[in-house]
Amino acid sequence: MEQELQVLVIDFPDDAAVTLKMLGDDSQLFSTWRAGSLLEALDVLARRDFDAIVSELNLQDSYGLDTFETLRLHTRDTPIVIMTAAGNEQLALSAVEHGAQDYLIKGKVTTAALSRVIRYAVARHKGNQRNAEASQNVGRAIGLLGAKGGVGATTIAAHLAIRIREQSAREQPAEKTLLVDLNANALSTAALFQTKPQFTLADAATNLHRLDRKFWSAIVSETKSGLDLLNPPGSKGYTDMPAPERVRHVVRFARNLYSLVVVDLGVPTILAMEVIQEIQDVVLVATPNLMEMLEARRALQKLSEVGLTADHIHLVWNRVRRHQTAAIQAFEKATGRSAVRTIPDCAVEIEAAYNDERFLDSRLTLHKETELLAAQLLGREIPPAPRSLLALLANVGYRRDKAPPPPVKVENPLSPFSPTDNSHK
Repeated sequence: MEQELQVLVIDFPDDAAVTLKMLGDDSQLFSTWRAGSLLEALDVLARRDFDAIVSELNLQDSYGLDTFETLRLHTRDTPIVIMTAAGNEQLALSAVEHGAQDYLIKGKVTTAALSRVIRYAVARHKGNQRNAEASQNVGRAIGLLGAKGGVGATTIAAHLAIRIREQSAREQPAEKTLLVDLNANALSTAALFQTKPQFTLADAATNLHRLDRKFWSAIVSETKSGLDLLNPPGSKGYTDMPAPERVRHVVRFARNLYSLVVVDLGVPTILAMEVIQEIQDVVLVATPNLMEMLEARRALQKLSEVGLTADHIHLVWNRVRRHQTAAIQAFEKATGRSAVRTIPDCAVEIEAAYNDERFLDSRLTLHKETELLAAQLLGREIPPAPRSLLALLANVGYRRDKAPPPPVKVENPLSPFSPTDNSHK
């Protein structure tokens, strides 16, 4: 028995009803959904995946090849079959030349022919993907997730995106890197990069049907650091975030335009977990304080539940002071997760830089640490540290004109994470 294929039909109601009836006659082969416009189709596509799309090119909100190009940009892994009126055959042929799998003329197609064309389109598309390794043309997305608000994930995301762009540009100078900020109610990265955005992520998410390269270039900001920035909705004032499925679709679209996309996910929310479906690696940022470590443990579990494997989850400790090393060691032993980077407390240094409006100064300790993190994420060689950073923290993270505080004696550094304490299970 052949596997049931999930098919989305995009057409005006009357014409769609004919197509759906024909596919319904083969109900054991097809499960169908309908959308009456391009925007409605993109909303459906943001919520679920399909094996094939059957679409009219001339819709109420999109016309001609623009319809096909928009669908292709949003659904690179889904074959598209054109269903068009008799007078539009040349337009349908043009769509095939641009990558559509096939076309059919309304009123001249039979149930058997429609079924055969869809099944062949799916088979051909899978074969083309294997032969051309088409999936490699889609950019890689790296997400920054704060275990809790206030752990410094946004600052790390901004510095990391710069370093990723710099390192990738050495091999591919023409390739750009994008930073996407999901923050709905703060200036966030727009303040760090000192952009004055006219448009934000919210504009992209509410205009999915208009998204193409020209529209995209009008809504992103080019920064002095060489990054493209899709500004946070909060940079234009307090606002409600668009539906998570739409935001996920924006990130999916961006991966077709950039080889590397960095996403500031904020904290673990429904929105962040939805967008993570489009992300290959997540950097989880936490500080070694009790509540943040409890939230970090929850976040690690949630990331595993949404399908990320251990080698694609990268733990980073931020704002670490010397008396917290025992707590970190207890956490890592209890969870079986070791940090890829441990960043010392640079709060005084960062505050001084911000007061001088040196928001992304490359001389900051944080910038140097994110250079090493970028190298790890990109698979670059990094020079081995002469000593463990945790061992060096006794003299790092404090102002030089003040003596460091005395060590704190702790019998059980972090009882909720003690390997011998099973009360949290």
